[in-house]
Amino acid sequence: MKQKLKDLQLVLQSSRKAKVMVFLGLLCIIYLFFGSGPTQRVRVTKGGEKKTTTNLVPSRENTDDIITRFGQDVDLLKKQNEEARRDLMEQREQLTAYEQRTAEILKKMLERMSEQQVPEQQPVATVDMGEPQAEQPAEDSLEPFGLDEPEIAPPAPPAPKKVAFVGAGDSVRIKLLAGVNAPTDGTPYPVVFKLISDVYGPDGSTLPLGEARLIAAAQGSLTDSRALFRLTTLNIQLPSGERKVYDVDGWVVGEDGIRGMQGLLIDPIGKAIGGAVMAGSIAGVGQGLAAANTQIRTDAAGGVTTAVNGDLGEYAAGKGLTAGANEWSGIIKDRLAQMTPVVQVLSGREGTAVFARSLPVEGLIEALEDVEKNESLD
Repeated sequence: MKQKLKDLQLVLQSSRKAKVMVFLGLLCIIYLFFGSGPTQRVRVTKGGEKKTTTNLVPSRENTDDIITRFGQDVDLLKKQNEEARRDLMEQREQLTAYEQRTAEILKKMLERMSEQQVPEQQPVATVDMGEPQAEQPAEDSLEPFGLDEPEIAPPAPPAPKKVAFVGAGDSVRIKLLAGVNAPTDGTPYPVVFKLISDVYGPDGSTLPLGEARLIAAAQGSLTDSRALFRLTTLNIQLPSGERKVYDVDGWVVGEDGIRGMQGLLIDPIGKAIGGAVMAGSIAGVGQGLAAANTQIRTDAAGGVTTAVNGDLGEYAAGKGLTAGANEWSGIIKDRLAQMTPVVQVLSGREGTAVFARSLPVEGLIEALEDVEKNESLD
């Protein structure tokens, strides 16, 4: 009995039709138990007596409600069956297309394998029979078939190249070959450094680059009087004599461990202030001489007139000094607008260059290995 109940449960889970039948049966049972009871009718006979009759048939309204409810359930089930059938058809079409693609792929693989497959030649056993005998044609001999030429093995893949690598964060000691006056207005000035050590990487690794040249752009900093450098180009000569030039990026740290190198600030503002003071003094002297030899008169109408009442030479000299001083002051202003403060760094300074971008150096390891081989042979 338990096995039958389990089988019935599996059938209900897997079959939609069985679920519908069980649902309809439950509805019928519920209606029979909880539906409207028998109806009674009162009938009057000819003698005036009243007789009561019981109608065991359910009312028309209840029947219509049951039919309508069953019809809605049936429509819903039909719609669900249609959707399930449509999904099943789509799955079948996708499965068919997948099987076709798989068959085509397998067919192409078999064709390629058959093209590449070469029958192996069986070794021929030789027997020493003494004197040579005439060859007798064998009646049942089989002619060889297939390819007569031996199979040629494909060439071995080339060995992977060894590439030297300068990673981001690697550093190298450098020396400034030419001094620079780095302007503080942001204009970059080119400078040249020489490598004086190997490139140091993580875990104590080193990479020899010889006395390579490192080009950088210098800019002055007005706040701390330092020249800041940004690396731009690396020029390398391999041990084999080959030259390589790479674009790089990075910065330079000075002897004090701070970015940039401490330099001498050359600011023209001091000279400009001294020249302005001198020009103002000369203009004041000229104005004083001119004023000492003039007289200012005011008439009744309020007009002002200036008359020279002293030495005419002193008056002219005063006016000339004033005009010359004013012209000098204007020249100083124009020259000051054209001049820019600079940070001066002399040649011979040493520092540390830090790379900010990774750089592969091709051919360096092979050249170093060739040099080691030649030295071992010598």
